[in-house]
Amino acid sequence: MSLEEKLNIVTGYKSLAIGALPRQGLPSVWMSDASSGPRSFGAATAFPSSIAMAASWNHEIATLAADHIAESARAKGISILLGPGVNIARIPTCGRNFEYFGEDPFLAGTLAAAYVKACTRRGVICTVKHLAVNNSEYDRHKVSSDLSERTLREIYLPAFEMAVKEGKTRGIMSSYNPVNGVWASENRKLLTQILRDEWGFDGFVVSDWNSLYSTVGPMKAGLDIEMPAAKWLTPEKVKDGEDDLDRMAGNILRTLFAAGIYDRPVKDSQAREFHTDHNDAALKAAREGIVLLKNEGGTLPLPQGDGITIALCGPLAVESSTLGGGSCHIAGTTGTVSLFEGLKAAASENADTDTVAAKIVYVQSLNNPGSRKILREADAVVIACGFNYQTESELYDRPWRLPPSQRRLIHRVSRLNSRCAVILTAGGGVETESWIDEVPALLHGMYLGQTVGRATAEILFGIVNPSGKLPFTMARHWKDIPSVKNYPKRYWTTNARRIALGQGNPSLRKIRHWQYEEGLMVGYRHFDTAGVEPAFPFGFGLSYTSFAIEVLRLSAKTIVPEDSLDVIVKVENTGKRAGSEVVQVYVADTESRLPRPKKELKGFAKVELEPGEAVETTIRLNPRAFCYWDSEAGGTDSPGAWVAEPGEFRILVGRNSGLIESENKVRLSR
Repeated sequence: MSLEEKLNIVTGYKSLAIGALPRQGLPSVWMSDASSGPRSFGAATAFPSSIAMAASWNHEIATLAADHIAESARAKGISILLGPGVNIARIPTCGRNFEYFGEDPFLAGTLAAAYVKACTRRGVICTVKHLAVNNSEYDRHKVSSDLSERTLREIYLPAFEMAVKEGKTRGIMSSYNPVNGVWASENRKLLTQILRDEWGFDGFVVSDWNSLYSTVGPMKAGLDIEMPAAKWLTPEKVKDGEDDLDRMAGNILRTLFAAGIYDRPVKDSQAREFHTDHNDAALKAAREGIVLLKNEGGTLPLPQGDGITIALCGPLAVESSTLGGGSCHIAGTTGTVSLFEGLKAAASENADTDTVAAKIVYVQSLNNPGSRKILREADAVVIACGFNYQTESELYDRPWRLPPSQRRLIHRVSRLNSRCAVILTAGGGVETESWIDEVPALLHGMYLGQTVGRATAEILFGIVNPSGKLPFTMARHWKDIPSVKNYPKRYWTTNARRIALGQGNPSLRKIRHWQYEEGLMVGYRHFDTAGVEPAFPFGFGLSYTSFAIEVLRLSAKTIVPEDSLDVIVKVENTGKRAGSEVVQVYVADTESRLPRPKKELKGFAKVELEPGEAVETTIRLNPRAFCYWDSEAGGTDSPGAWVAEPGEFRILVGRNSGLIESENKVRLSR
């Protein structure tokens, strides 16, 4: 290959492709933003956000969504999806949290691996992103994430590792930010020593868009593709680096051939770009991604039938949010259903043949007596609040509190009618302490894609029993979150010039260092260990039925570091409705040489049960479930290692991190 041909492969073409090699008869390979659908080439089915998939706590949902997304991608001629994202929700207000799988690395890694495997089966390469420690959008090009090796290994890398080892991903995307002062795109420790040498990754590494800051650094570190175009990897700048170019081009070509991309037409004529099956899959995922957080006095399900009036208000009632903004937002969907439309349809469909459907009334403003009268006399009121693709997006972080106008709306409506339910749309935790006592019911809808209205309405009317669980902790107070200690006071204020200035130009980017002083204590690890009561704990979610969970037995009383452990659990539906419960297994080390969180999620399973039904389910804990990273272990060539310290471990089983219903013990021997 000539120098020109090598550069054609290792730099972007038309912003979203790997260039063609005409002499070799190899076509361009097209990419698209993901993870809720292939958004870059016209209209697409908008699947729920990754955070909503995480709220399902169901790897089958991630598999289902990814399978349909990948099919649509192949129909469009796309072979590489730029996702999924697995960055940890360290700060609840990160503008891209909705693109990620929450605050726990095991949950994120499990779902990401399932997503990647489904895409791979369709012949689509995923580029799991953003490696690494990209946990805020605020000045993402010039804020160095500074953290200890142990924190990096235990919190911020495991989801990537699971995507590589279990998901067998063929692609990785580097992040914008420096890590411990070294840009991620030229961080050899991350891109080569850990990713390839330790984990055995054999694919290609693509840069995030405009995230290179030099030529030699990325080439030596292990980056393979500069996107969106050649800026640093030009003939003049790489003249002394042809050996590196050979390796980079080789990584890309080997991966594309292994995936069969060069052995097939650019578009798959048998794949369906749009289909009712895609919408049905999006709806199923959306149903499982809704979390019921509060339901006092039987407020939900909503009443139905002749003479019933349900009032609907709030900024997201008619213009319901599908997804957050930026590269994951799908503007041209294939039929978004608003909450107003969804409620009307659900009320009509759920009415008996000889019964008149409940009346759904949209109240746009409270500034006239007639509107207030409707709200006061309604049998129930639904308030749709939260954020949208403009207020929660890539490039900037969003506020912790709802906008003042929305908080005022909740206060005013709750005084008019005590039978109200708030539907919250956000990519993570939101302040609720200032208004939660005024409303008897609250649901968190994450970002649910194009079926947002129908899925939410089905939960509200009880057509579908809610089964979602929070994939993050919702704090009572901002000050309760240790990771915001070094966060700017007015982090949400920004402007276009600030965002654009100096992207990819190191001479204009003065790096500031943000210390991850909280270490391992991210999310529930902090709240549980420090004894701080959150508004809603990690893994929390209510149902219209009730469950009982009991650990029946462990597969062994004593294990060695190489062993897995099976936890056999009995789950019973003790209520009167069919429903699904998520069994969560946490591991607690009773005595350790190094400080550890009080407990950590190491296994889970979603179980669907009819009323009165009881089943046994087995959850396997792998050997890593008992380990911590010891930076002093290992040899001189590889400092640090995973250590399984002998001793007693508690196996805790419950329905969220704050509610452990049963436990057992196992001893780890040498």
